[in-house]
Amino acid sequence: MSPDSALIQSLAAALPLPGDALRVLARGFTARQVGKGQALLHRGEPWRQALWIERGALRMYFSRRDGREFNKNFFLEGALLCPLTPAMWAEPSLFEIAAVESGRVWCAEATTWRERLSALNQWEPLRLELLTRLLNHKRQREHDLLTLDARRRYAAFSAREPRLAQRIPLLHLASYLGMTDVTLSRIRHDAVRGQ
Repeated sequence: MSPDSALIQSLAAALPLPGDALRVLARGFTARQVGKGQALLHRGEPWRQALWIERGALRMYFSRRDGREFNKNFFLEGALLCPLTPAMWAEPSLFEIAAVESGRVWCAEATTWRERLSALNQWEPLRLELLTRLLNHKRQREHDLLTLDARRRYAAFSAREPRLAQRIPLLHLASYLGMTDVTLSRIRHDAVRGQ
């Protein structure tokens, strides 16, 4: 199986697009090995690439001037990250993207990629699907942060996202769940003891 056909199959498993659009997507991507902690987008840079994760994990996060980081989202194998709104592709990025694990990420120049999909009338359906996923995720996360205590928040996240709960380092996961790493460590320890 060629790299292109493997990529097309991977894209088809996660994206609701016809075969011709998937072939267009695959043609624009090149593979890139990434190391743990490696940045793929810095705050203040324009977001110029669509990213498809073949192997590994990425995180989106905000960082303050004092160095403190706040995780916005995590992505594992099969996830597609791309700028979805005019502000995301035209303005300096407010967040950063970095590898949580070493892996392999396919990268495509986002403007060309978007134009090719638009020519096939597939950009707007894909954008709508990705925006819907994003809003559903944000709705659930906001609910959990506002209505659940730390223990129930971690339990709900672990039930919904078991692969992320197992693979994301404690410090990053705690930030995402709105608690300290000490609190999350205690919750995990109590959960293991209670089994």
